[in-house]
Amino acid sequence: MAVKRFPAHPESAPGDFFVVNHECTACGAPHAVAPDLIGWSEGGDHCIWKKQPETPEEWEQAYAAFAVSCVEAYRYAGADPTVVTRIGPALCGVPVVVGPGPWVPIAMRLTASEESRWWVGLKRVWRALRGSR
Repeated sequence: MAVKRFPAHPESAPGDFFVVNHECTACGAPHAVAPDLIGWSEGGDHCIWKKQPETPEEWEQAYAAFAVSCVEAYRYAGADPTVVTRIGPALCGVPVVVGPGPWVPIAMRLTASEESRWWVGLKRVWRALRGSR
């Protein structure tokens, strides 16, 4: 299993599929389409993977959970090109190279100035959405 670039909820089953910690809105949609795989955390306020998919039916449930997640909190930390193609590289929990050739996890880091510019831009968007300056 690759190093995840997002923190997984600690109660999620170990494996490549995970829910980003503190990003679940408890909508219940993934539970409806993947009842064999998705459960609630002990506090009942966060979704978790109860188990990793093994059978063809469970794999389809896993893909459905990604499709209905309202906040894109579901992630895949593997590099299987079949899975990446089904869910899309944006939902991968590790960076992947998209294009011809082998699927290789890559690392990406922002410099301090890039990170600062990113946060400044995000604050501007937030203020614009709130109607404040």
